[in-house]
Amino acid sequence: MASSPVRYLEPQQLRAYRPSGAIHPRIEVEGEFVILTGQLKRVFPLSNPNVYISILDGSGKEVGVLRTMDNLDPSTAAIFQEELNRRYFTPHVESIDALRSEAGMWRFDVQTQRGPTRFYVRNWRDSAHEITPGRWQIMSVDGARFEILKLEDLDAKSQRLLDQLL
Repeated sequence: MASSPVRYLEPQQLRAYRPSGAIHPRIEVEGEFVILTGQLKRVFPLSNPNVYISILDGSGKEVGVLRTMDNLDPSTAAIFQEELNRRYFTPHVESIDALRSEAGMWRFDVQTQRGPTRFYVRNWRDSAHEITPGRWQIMSVDGARFEILKLEDLDAKSQRLLDQLL
């Protein structure tokens, strides 16, 4: 199956609005069509999150890629940023209160910028990845992402607990 070329969209072509009660925004590609349930994904979510935004229709088919959100009209930029923030929200682990092995999984009790939370990790080697030296992304069993921005910035207790896994 041959892949189709990427279609790049210009900021001036795009208008987004959220109908009352809608979960996803409507996105108009000026003079061409309207995506009734638009979705946005970052092409490089970790390494370059603010450029190359994939715009998809309700079925998940890519209709185009926006190189940058610079020069979007302010209301469209706000809707796009809100959508991306919602999709890619990743709590930052600020400290680890407890780390226990339970039923073949690791139970993490942590403090994040949004307060305390608990999550489980089944297989550390498959669920945790060092993105850059000292920066870790952890995927819980329910698919939530957590991030340790700088391992060396964690308190001594948190680092000692993590030493069990690293």
